[in-house]
Amino acid sequence: MKSAYTGGELNILNGQAGVSAPGNSVPVMKLIRTHNPKSASELEMLIEEHYVNDCECGIKSKGSVLDFGKNLYNAQKIYWGEYKYSLDECIMWEYNLFISQSLKGCIAETECKKLIEENLKQNFSVRDSNAYIDEELRVDLEILKDNEVICGIQIKPKTFKNVRENVINFNKKMNTKYPYPVHYVFYDDEGMFINLESICEELV
Repeated sequence: MKSAYTGGELNILNGQAGVSAPGNSVPVMKLIRTHNPKSASELEMLIEEHYVNDCECGIKSKGSVLDFGKNLYNAQKIYWGEYKYSLDECIMWEYNLFISQSLKGCIAETECKKLIEENLKQNFSVRDSNAYIDEELRVDLEILKDNEVICGIQIKPKTFKNVRENVINFNKKMNTKYPYPVHYVFYDDEGMFINLESICEELV
């Protein structure tokens, strides 16, 4: 069983080196929404296939999860001047980021959308944001009232609150380019939403 751990020093290094940035790796959430993999192994295979082959969906990967792990491993020497973690540990870290956490995040998005729809009034609706709004503006869902967008929703694990301040600020900066308020919905380790109810109450 692979650990779900994705924090620590390697998280800082991963951000500094931009290893998991979509332009250096793969837009994994877009890949999941497009191909709807049913398992971790299927997602891992999809990432590699979109590196080796061209797909009509237009999504292209810059490597496999193994390659991303190697990139993280090599970044240690560049940024730290030494290798603190083994290649296996770096591969495992990227596996958990791209596979375990991405699948968990996708499930959270689906469940969040369902719960919002159940809690809001009939004149409200929820839709998935398009690729630009999702990837560039950091908005996962859009809430509409009488068919007009009124706000965006960004869904994050509660651990997001503990990431580096510049990461949080970057997300907020991207959010400011979105022409509506953006609410952050957080979920815990069990996938339970912490503040969704209060956000829904605020909207109605």
